[in-house]
Amino acid sequence: MNVKYRSYQTEDFIKIRDMLVDSFRESDNLGNWLIDRWNFCRAVSHTMHDTFDSWEKTVGIWEDETGTIVGVVNSEGEESGEAFFQVRFPLSSVILEEMFVFSESSLTVQDKGKRVIRLRIPDGDSIRESIAHSRGYKKLDWDDTISILPLSNLGSVDLPQGYRIQSGPDVSSEAKALAHAKAFGYFDFDDARDTTVPLAFERMKLAPDYRADLDLSIVDESGEVVSFCTLWYDTWNQHGILEPVGTIPTARKKGLGRAVILEGLHRIADCGAKSAYVGSTMDFYKRLGFEAVFKSYVWEKTFDSNDVT
Repeated sequence: MNVKYRSYQTEDFIKIRDMLVDSFRESDNLGNWLIDRWNFCRAVSHTMHDTFDSWEKTVGIWEDETGTIVGVVNSEGEESGEAFFQVRFPLSSVILEEMFVFSESSLTVQDKGKRVIRLRIPDGDSIRESIAHSRGYKKLDWDDTISILPLSNLGSVDLPQGYRIQSGPDVSSEAKALAHAKAFGYFDFDDARDTTVPLAFERMKLAPDYRADLDLSIVDESGEVVSFCTLWYDTWNQHGILEPVGTIPTARKKGLGRAVILEGLHRIADCGAKSAYVGSTMDFYKRLGFEAVFKSYVWEKTFDSNDVT
């Protein structure tokens, strides 16, 4: 197979989404992203980290002689020195080595006086592990695990009195952004007029795989969003993915997170979904029945100088 590198173009977004869908169908243990992360990062993470316009220049693509994309290197757009490989099927060590080189030359960051790059390598991928060892990477005690829940015998949606579930256009981007900021602890009460996060959630509504009926929020009697769950439905592989999920601190321990997730799971099950995934192994998800299924480890390399090529 003749595979060559080329730079990313805007129209490649859907092509890579399709590659992620196809690769999962062919082999679900390649360590690739699911469609939620591809959509959510482009709309939300890149907006929140001010990399929306610059991110495209940091993505590398490898395609074969037919124009089929078989490899991608990308970041989450947070300028944190992390690189992710998306592969169509097991690639040769030569192509993988090129992807390592691209990561090291394009996605390193300065950390404590040294340049650093961190890669995800699927557990048990001996080829990528061998390349990482040869290039001076060290395996960290830090994993990135996806958990699965079969959509059978789902429990009922028990919503406490005084709360209601809304979806899509019934909830403003500002309200969703405020809840997200409170849930994940970055809300700045001195800068409450910051428009960056609302813009991120407005852009999320424009993502190719966004569905308003799967963008769920629980609101209290005052109309405040107190818990939320957005699901992304991969119709081709018949599974849904949760991203993001959160509950503001003052509304926790009331069963709201469980309720909004179950509502979403029932909705995707009605669409034909057989399972749901979440990128977490938290006890909260274990209690819902999720079990860890795909694990990648973080491998880190540091450079003594700015010369990383």
